[in-house]
Amino acid sequence: MKKDKTEKKDTRMTRGMTVFYLLLTIVGGIAIVASLINIQWVHGDEWRARGEKRELGLRTDPARRGNIYSSDGKILATTVTECDFYLDLLNKPVVENGKPKLNAKGQPLESGIADSCFALYLDTVCEMLAEVSSGHDKRYYYDRISAERAKETPRRCFLVERRIPYSTWQAIGRLPGWKVGVVKQVDGRSVIRQVRAHIYGNMAGNTIGFNNSEKQGTFTGLEGAYDSILRGQDGIFNCRRLTKGIWLPDEPRERKEVPQRTDNDRIDTIVVQNKVDGMSIVSTIDTRYQDIAENSLRKALNQYGGTSGCAVLMEMETGYVLACANLTIDTSRHDYVELRDANVAVSHVYEPGSTFKTIILTAMMSDPDIKIDTAMKVKSFYKDFGGKNGVIKDSHKKKDSLSVKEVMEESSNVGMCDLGWMYYNNRRNKLVDLVKNLFPYDKLHLDVQADEYDTRVNNVNASNRDFLNFCYGYSTTVSAMRLITFYNALGAGGRMVKPLFCRGIVEGDKVREVKPIVLNPQICSKETAAMMKTLLEGVVENGTGDNIKNNTYGIAGKTGTAVHSYRDKSRYNGSFAGFFPSENPRYTCLVVIENSPAYGRQAALVFKAISDCVVAVDKRLSDGAVKSAWPTLEADSTKMLQQPVLERGDQEEIMRVYKLLGQQYCSADPTSEWVTYRTGTDSIPGGYVAYTPAEGNVPNCYGMTAKDAVALLQSMGYKAKVVGYGKVYSQVPKGTTVAKRGSVVTLTLK
Repeated sequence: MKKDKTEKKDTRMTRGMTVFYLLLTIVGGIAIVASLINIQWVHGDEWRARGEKRELGLRTDPARRGNIYSSDGKILATTVTECDFYLDLLNKPVVENGKPKLNAKGQPLESGIADSCFALYLDTVCEMLAEVSSGHDKRYYYDRISAERAKETPRRCFLVERRIPYSTWQAIGRLPGWKVGVVKQVDGRSVIRQVRAHIYGNMAGNTIGFNNSEKQGTFTGLEGAYDSILRGQDGIFNCRRLTKGIWLPDEPRERKEVPQRTDNDRIDTIVVQNKVDGMSIVSTIDTRYQDIAENSLRKALNQYGGTSGCAVLMEMETGYVLACANLTIDTSRHDYVELRDANVAVSHVYEPGSTFKTIILTAMMSDPDIKIDTAMKVKSFYKDFGGKNGVIKDSHKKKDSLSVKEVMEESSNVGMCDLGWMYYNNRRNKLVDLVKNLFPYDKLHLDVQADEYDTRVNNVNASNRDFLNFCYGYSTTVSAMRLITFYNALGAGGRMVKPLFCRGIVEGDKVREVKPIVLNPQICSKETAAMMKTLLEGVVENGTGDNIKNNTYGIAGKTGTAVHSYRDKSRYNGSFAGFFPSENPRYTCLVVIENSPAYGRQAALVFKAISDCVVAVDKRLSDGAVKSAWPTLEADSTKMLQQPVLERGDQEEIMRVYKLLGQQYCSADPTSEWVTYRTGTDSIPGGYVAYTPAEGNVPNCYGMTAKDAVALLQSMGYKAKVVGYGKVYSQVPKGTTVAKRGSVVTLTLK
C-alpha cells in the first residue's frame, strides 16, 4: 500500500515536471520567436545598420613621401623600409592529441628554429647584424641570442635589434629553418615600417631635418619646412572586415542599384580620397662643398676642443646656402656630429665680437665726416673714456695711433671705441638705429624648421661701458645666419637677399625653381660697400687674417674673437666672415667655433679650406661669369652630349633623366629592367642594351648609382655595403665573379 502511494507521488511529480518543462519550452519559444520578430522586422533596420557599421570602416593607403635631393643631383633623404628584429627562440615538439606530430618524412615536428638549423646559421646571422649595426660586433649578438636560447623557457618574442634594414631582415628569414623563428608581428603590429633615411648618414643632418623631438609626427629642417609638399595626400577607401585584422576593399552587395556596373563606378564607391604621392624637392646643398665644410670644421673642433661650431657657404647672387655644417660634441661617441635639434647656424645666438665691427663701421660711414681715404688717426692700445669701467685697452700694443683702415686691419677695440665716442657719444641711439637699418635683427623666417631666437641690443645709454662694448661687437647678440646675410649683402654692393635652403620643387618631369628673395635692395650706398670691401681685403692682406692670404684669388673678410663666458675668459667664440674672390665676389662664407681656445685666425683656416674647394670646383670663376643655376641644353644635335648620363642602371630612371635633359634616348630593348651603355661603331649604333647578370655571378655595378646598385644586388640575392658617395667606382668581389647568394658585395663610390 505504501509502495502504491510512493509510485503515485512519483507519477504526479513526473507529470508536474513534464508540464513545467513543456510550459517553459512554449514560453521560451514564444519569447525567442518574439525576439526574432522584434529584431528582424520591428528593429531590423537598426540592427542591420549596427552590424554594417561594425563590419565597414575606412582604411588609409599612406602616400609615399617625396625625396630631398642635393643641388648636385644626389639623394639626401628618402623613404626606406626598416624592421625591428625579434626571434621566437622557444623550440619544442608539436603535440597533437597527446602525441608528437610527424612530418612527411616521419620525423617529429618542432615549433621555432630547429636545433640543427640554429647552430648551423647562428654565426651567419650575427655577421649580418654586425654589418648593419652602429656599435655592436658579432660576439655581442652571438652571446645575447645564445644566452636566451639556453634558458629553460626562452622567450617567443625576443628583441635582438631595432631598426635593421629590410634586406637584412629578409635575408635572415630566408636561411634554412629560420623562417619560423623570425617574428613578423608584435602585439598585432608589423615589425616592418617605412622611415626616412639620410643617405649620406649624418651629413647636413639639421638642414635635411630630423623627427621633431618636441612634437610627434613632425620634422625639423627642410623636412619640416616643406612637409606639406613632401608628405602628399594619403588615400582613404571603404573596406569590409573579412576576418580579425583582415580588411578588403568594399564591394557593395546591392548590385541591382547599378544594373551595368563599370570599374569607374566601383572605384568611385570604394575610394573616399585618392592617394597622391608627395613631391620631391631639390635643396641648395652641394655635397662636395658640404663634405669639405664638415671635415674642415670637425678637424678644427678636434684640435681646439670647442663645444660646437658651424660653417656656412652662401651663393651671393641668389642667397642659396650651398653648405651648412652644424657640429656639436656628442659625449657618448666622443665626436662632433649633427645632433638632433642643434642647428648651430640658425638657433645659436652669441656676442660676435670683432666680426661685428664691420657692421658698426658701415653704419658710421653714413656720416659724411668719416672718411677712410683721409689720414684720420685714432687712439690705439689704451684710452680712458671716463666714468666707471671707462678704460679700454687692446690685447696687444702695435702703435700709438691708427688710421681707420689700420683699425680694421689690427681689429683695434680702442680704435673703434674712439670713433664711436668721437662721433656718436652724444647721439648713441642714432648709431643703434643706423646699425638696425643695416643688420637683419628681425627673424629671417628661413625655409628650414628650426628655432630662430630673438636677437638684442643692450641699452647703450645705461653706462659708458655698454656703449663702448657695442662699438666693438659686444652688448649685442646675433646668429650666424643673420651675420652671413649682412656680409653677403656687403659683398653684393648692398643688395641683401634671404638665405634659401630649397632650390626647386620637382613637379612631374620639371623643376619649379625657388626664386631669390630680396630683403633690402640697398642696405648702404655702393660707394660705402666698395670702401668696406677694401678694408676687409686689408684685414686679410695686412692684418689679423693674413694667415689665409692667397695669391691666386682675393679674400675679403674679418676675424672675430669674443669671450664665450665671462666666468672663464680663456674660452672664446672664434669666427671669420667674408666673401671671395674679392676681385669679383661670388660666394660668402662664415665659420664660427664656439667655446674653445681658438681665435678668429683659427676659424679663418676653415674658411680658407672651403674657399679653396669652391675655387677649384667652380670653373665659372675663371672668367668671372655667372651662369644660370639651371642651365638648359640646346636642341642643336651638334651640341648634344656624346657620352651616356649613366654607364649602367635602371632603364626607367635613365629614360627619365634623358627626358629631363631634353636628349634623345636610344635602347635596343625598351622592356628590359636593367640596361648598360654600348658605345657605337661604324656598323653598330651606340645606345643602351639589356643587361642581365648570369645566375650565380655577382652583377657588374660599375657606373651605377648607389640606389640602383643596391637594388640589383638584392634582387640577385646578395648583400650590399656602400662606402663613399657618387657612382660605383669599384666593387669587391668584382663583377661576373662567381659567389654564393647572401655574400656581401662592397661598393666604393666616387
